Amino acid sequence: MKILYRPYANSDARDFASAVNASLDTLKPWLVWAHEGFSEAEARSWFAATHTLREKGLANELGLFTEEGRLLGGAGLHYSSDPTNHCSIGYWVRSSEQGQGVASQAVLYLVNLAWQSPERDTVEILAVEENAASRRVAVKCGAEFIGIQHGLIVLDSGPVNTAIYHFRRPQ
Repeated sequence: MKILYRPYANSDARDFASAVNASLDTLKPWLVWAHEGFSEAEARSWFAATHTLREKGLANELGLFTEEGRLLGGAGLHYSSDPTNHCSIGYWVRSSEQGQGVASQAVLYLVNLAWQSPERDTVEILAVEENAASRRVAVKCGAEFIGIQHGLIVLDSGPVNTAIYHFRRPQ
């Protein structure tokens, strides 16, 4: 499946809210923002925040779309102000599209995008230890498992064990 990557537009709000609400079974355990009744207004608010983060150089959040314009999910790079100059990748895929390589394609796209900054040497994926699907994506894409650390991700239930994966810039 060919994926188109682009910033969200307000016209995506209905499809975004629908995708979130239809995917609560796979999103809600891992993403604190996913909740029943997620609205178009919340989607538009998120879109505005992503545009601001992009303008400030703090993140690059992208919608994942089919060639026909159907929203598949989202993925983004989050840039660190840390002197090690790494960035992290986050992603979600609507439930009906999971298991088709969408997340893996998005991760590889974003890793390549991250390497366009010559000073960047590490791209990180953090996943809740029990989130087997996200951890499989990291491994499938070639990330190195670094270890488990408590508290890097906080869910509604509190801090959890977090699996850390790294991509290193090819030499």
